[in-house]
Amino acid sequence: MQILFLGTAAYEGFPNPFCEGDNCIAVRREPRESFRLTSATLLNNDLLIDFGPNIMAGTQKSNVSLFKVATLLVTHSHSDHLYLPNFGFRKMPYNRSYERLPVMTVLSNSTVLGRIAEATYYDPEKTVLLEASPFEKAKVNGYTVTPVPAVHKVAEGETPLIYIIERDGVSLFYATDTGPLDKGCMERISKTLAKPVDMIALDATMGLVESNIFPYHHSLYQLLDTVRAMRGLNILNDDSRIYAHHFSHAANPPHEELEKLYASHGISVTFDGLRVEL
Repeated sequence: MQILFLGTAAYEGFPNPFCEGDNCIAVRREPRESFRLTSATLLNNDLLIDFGPNIMAGTQKSNVSLFKVATLLVTHSHSDHLYLPNFGFRKMPYNRSYERLPVMTVLSNSTVLGRIAEATYYDPEKTVLLEASPFEKAKVNGYTVTPVPAVHKVAEGETPLIYIIERDGVSLFYATDTGPLDKGCMERISKTLAKPVDMIALDATMGLVESNIFPYHHSLYQLLDTVRAMRGLNILNDDSRIYAHHFSHAANPPHEELEKLYASHGISVTFDGLRVEL
């Protein structure tokens, strides 16, 4: 499985273009690894996770095409993860290879699918909408995808999702935009797995906030607690690659400092353009 992180920031990007706080000022002086677009991730050039407003910039920054994408997983309806005009890029007259463009299956919750179906940009000839149900495995274009309910503040009645993605004997647990999961949820995750996941990309939005009272994202310290709990339940083991992912400018320093902080705990840090092969 080839994994490419097209973006690794929270909603406001990093640096926030309107922010002159210490972290944003510091990042503007740093190497390009510290500049982060809103989060999106591409697997094997044919599965995309999240479809936010920076998708064009992310593909240009990493010099990749999304032409082969046949599966789109959307975590939830927030605009940094679902930006409906992106679907227009796939349509005529804006797409000069429309006839050859693969049909794209979108797997997500009913709120997301409803918004796509109602959008001007929706193209039923090239788009299949598939509703995800928590803990029910979906077979999609050669992948096995297990949706897991996230802890995140979303629209009323919406179930935010994170995903375990399996193919060819390897697995990625994409777990961003979630606060710490309760023990019952993690026990259910453990029961769905035949073996520990090979890699996790875990929400680290709240960074160095020591006492995080916002329950919908992880701080560094909560991330460490989640990793310990997942190891105890055999969701992760010593061979699992662990990446902190999805960073807010408000609570995270530039990339090099983040790398040092997390490396002391045996954890890596995502950045825009990072490629990982499992």
